[in-house]
Amino acid sequence: MKMKIQEEANNRNIDLTIDAIPMVELNDHLEGTSAILLGPQIRFALDDIKKTAKDIPVIAIAPQDFGMMNGKKVLDDLLKAFK
Repeated sequence: MKMKIQEEANNRNIDLTIDAIPMVELNDHLEGTSAILLGPQIRFALDDIKKTAKDIPVIAIAPQDFGMMNGKKVLDDLLKAFK
């Protein structure tokens, strides 16, 4: 998914850096983070992560988008979080 989102961002000339971080290391990586994307497998932690992230947008990737590796839709959802 990371590569699909990056590819879509590159196609749109959007400067974007994506890192995959284990949930247990999230607190160590919040500084400098603009948004957090959650895979469907950790969607259960959405509310807790939103509390931890404070003002950082947290988006749960829809299972169908994750399964289809729909980087375009996930990037669209991410961009909507900043409007």
